[in-house]
Amino acid sequence: MYVAFDVEKRLGEFRLAARGELREGVTCVVGPNGAGKTTLFKILAGILKPDRGRVEYVGVKSRAYVGDLYAPPDSTVMDVVLAGRTRFGGRPVGREDIAAAARFAELVGVGALLQRRWGTLSGGQRQLAVVAAALATEADLLLLDEPMANLHGDRRAELAELLKREARGRIIAYTTHHLDVLPCCDYVMVVEDGEIKWAGPPSQIDPARLTRPKACRL
Repeated sequence: MYVAFDVEKRLGEFRLAARGELREGVTCVVGPNGAGKTTLFKILAGILKPDRGRVEYVGVKSRAYVGDLYAPPDSTVMDVVLAGRTRFGGRPVGREDIAAAARFAELVGVGALLQRRWGTLSGGQRQLAVVAAALATEADLLLLDEPMANLHGDRRAELAELLKREARGRIIAYTTHHLDVLPCCDYVMVVEDGEIKWAGPPSQIDPARLTRPKACRL
């Protein structure tokens, strides 16, 4: 299972020219704001079309991109997680969907909050609910934009370890500015100025690019 890409996309003055691949496991994508990480993810998810180039999906039957997720303040956590279960579409929700949503909410630590209203949650609780919605898609290719946002310390480590476990048999890639989670990734991709400047296992990355990360417990 892998995704290979060689794409170009221009958005105003910005130009993305990225070539690389994502393989089974977890890939952490790092780089400064405006480097092109989100644009690349949206192309790989099929939300944006490249101006030129190609994306090849091998063994990937389903894909999902999850970034900022708006929910009305009176929505419940269950509503949000179920939105992921239906791939953010309009299909009817069945009993299996409700059971799966509850399972993924429990997995990320918000199982006790399923009936809480969105407007009453902290930023960290909302972020975990969004991750639960993403996992509920059960997509072969799952692309997450800043899933560690609003999470601190041990909570980030726990989520990074969970994503590593959930990536067995599929591809999970996520952008992050939190370099302490990199040891939990199978691969790291560095994006700068619309290009992939480096890719490989975290143990081989040039330390000059990154601050010293903590060890992953897996």
